[in-house]
Amino acid sequence: MKLSSLACAMVAILACAACSPQGAPPAAPADDASAAMPAPAGTSASASHGAASPGAAQVYLFDLLKRPDFASALDDLAGARALPAWVRGGGTATPARTVQVEGRPMLLASACKPHDCPGERVALLYDAAGHAMWGLYAQRPADLSPPVDPDDDSHDTLTWLGHPDPQRQQLLHDALYPR
Repeated sequence: MKLSSLACAMVAILACAACSPQGAPPAAPADDASAAMPAPAGTSASASHGAASPGAAQVYLFDLLKRPDFASALDDLAGARALPAWVRGGGTATPARTVQVEGRPMLLASACKPHDCPGERVALLYDAAGHAMWGLYAQRPADLSPPVDPDDDSHDTLTWLGHPDPQRQQLLHDALYPR
């Protein structure tokens, strides 16, 4: 009986660690927009996704928020003042990645509200060279019954931040609702 109690406790500890940014491995703050490898030079002018190099440290939204340039761009982002406090803390995040938009490398970071990922999510697209940022904040009603597929945005309230063009809107949407 003691063994099963110990196993349950271990599972609970691991589950909590997985839902909190503190459970993520530490990542070194990036000094520039090259936190992940940009897409190869021959890629199209439309959005193409970059992949992190094997030895590169992964960077999360909470890491990016420590960078003065990124934090300043978020402060300047139209609509960002209305975002919930968890966004400024970085939430529960996936690694940011570099994407190409119109031939320029940009960082795409996404996160969700700790312990409520389907309920609240945010994606931010950052152009370090132009010190510009765009975003998408999604909020789902709490009382949906039966629960809805997390990748279905039909019940969510979507708030666009910074007036992204259609290409940037698609990138931000896809970061929150992968196909």
